Amino acid sequence: MKILALPRRRLFTRGLLAGLVAGVIATALMLFLNVTLHGISLPEVFGSALTQLMPPPLFDYLHQLIGADAKYYLFYGIMVGQCLVFALSGGLCALLVATMKQGTQQWLHWTTGIIVALVLWLLTGFVFMPLTGAGLFGAQLVIGLGDTMLSLAVVGLTFGLLFVSTYNWLLQRYLQTYALSGSNLEENLSRRTILWRVLEVAGIGVLGVLAWRFISDGFGAGIAPSNNAVKSRLATQFTPKIVPPHPQYGEIHPAPLLSSEITPNDRYYIVSKNLFSDPVVDAANWSLRVEGEVMSPYTLTYQGLLALPRKQQYESMMCISNEVGGQYMSNALWKGIPLADLLARAGGVKPGASKVVLYAVDDYSDSIHLTKAVEPTTLVAVRMNGQTLPQGHGFPARLLVPGIYGMKHVKWITRIEVVNSDYQGYWQQRGWSDAAPIRMTARIDTPLIGSTLPAGRLTYIAGVAFSGDKGISEVDVSLDAGTTWQKALPKRPLSALTWVLWELVWQPAKGSYTIVVRAIDMEGNVQDPAEAPPLPDGSSGYHTISVDVM
Repeated sequence: MKILALPRRRLFTRGLLAGLVAGVIATALMLFLNVTLHGISLPEVFGSALTQLMPPPLFDYLHQLIGADAKYYLFYGIMVGQCLVFALSGGLCALLVATMKQGTQQWLHWTTGIIVALVLWLLTGFVFMPLTGAGLFGAQLVIGLGDTMLSLAVVGLTFGLLFVSTYNWLLQRYLQTYALSGSNLEENLSRRTILWRVLEVAGIGVLGVLAWRFISDGFGAGIAPSNNAVKSRLATQFTPKIVPPHPQYGEIHPAPLLSSEITPNDRYYIVSKNLFSDPVVDAANWSLRVEGEVMSPYTLTYQGLLALPRKQQYESMMCISNEVGGQYMSNALWKGIPLADLLARAGGVKPGASKVVLYAVDDYSDSIHLTKAVEPTTLVAVRMNGQTLPQGHGFPARLLVPGIYGMKHVKWITRIEVVNSDYQGYWQQRGWSDAAPIRMTARIDTPLIGSTLPAGRLTYIAGVAFSGDKGISEVDVSLDAGTTWQKALPKRPLSALTWVLWELVWQPAKGSYTIVVRAIDMEGNVQDPAEAPPLPDGSSGYHTISVDVM
């Protein structure tokens, strides 16, 4: 076959395409190794660094705009960016080879792919990963230096060799198809240019439609539009604390859509920092280390942990990113070992110790104050609702800390360290509260916002109320946007650490209603009506819905 002196632009384009194809496959392999063999995931590392650099107001804006799925969109965006970096590497490599060969086409040799893989491996290990705070070749990550270097080498070699073979194949196809005549070549190139322009316009149009629907259809549709007059009246009437009411518990009707008192494991909310996948831990190779400012550091195997005396408790949990009326709140029966017992096994803590830091398999960490750590309800949980702790909820062991938000309930823990410094965890470094006490909240589960109800028929307004470890003494419901209130019937909670189910029997007349709910805890604290976003201390405000009765 005749060798053509092809323009460098054509070679660069084919290098881009070959790099993109090889990059997509290499990225898929990286994610596969991450899930199956705990290999490194560069999108996870970069995403973690990016959220840390992001100003808290921007983080909060994106969270409110997109919701909890924001991290998945971030991951997909980074993954696309990684594939584009692979594509650019391929294009530059092809351009460099063409320059060295004076513009005359030559097939790429396998050694070129190996060199490309080596360059990417070195740049990633010595430049990219240190810039993200992961250290040289991820030395600061739980995965460790050796596994990171190996998994990056496998992915890099896969990319390099696939890139060479794909580039040579594309070049061969190009020469076979277009090495005809100058006129035919230019005609076909022109047609392909037009086709690419059409595809670009179509792609932009599709993305525009999706973006418009994404923003206009919205998130937070479960919350009624704000009414300044209503908010102003509620704020004027607000009394932060009263004499604690005596709870008037009773049996409530199991209204449709009302949350179950105990949340099944497969319906219990899950939130984590991980963009792609949560860790899957092998209990046979897992251990728990208790160290730091303790008298006698020690390590427990999974079986050793299970052999310790356990206690069980009903406890509800809520994510700090939960919006008013949101679904990131659940309740379960937990069983585990008191953290105070684990610290006592280490001979106790040394004078001056102030915090306990929990480290997890996925490089997550957070801390709690020592006074909270030694409370009898702070557990290292190993069972959930009568079953072995599920993987998604922190198997083999997770922390339970009643009274504070879920980000402190560290999952997949591997190390407990007592420190004498003010340790700031993963989310605290990103602007979230360190103390993180749960802000009292009440939610309307039924009826749904925007419902149309039949006039004169018996209806149940029902939901849940939660105040961390302070309990709930009363739930009030307003049918007229907070002008007047009436007491709902609460069900006796399973413990002082759980949510309370409540209901109000209602036989409505025709009209439009704005239903508002608020709670009062066992200390007489009244739920705050002032609206606040989740960042940095958790959301506040009254859950409000509108319904029509026909």
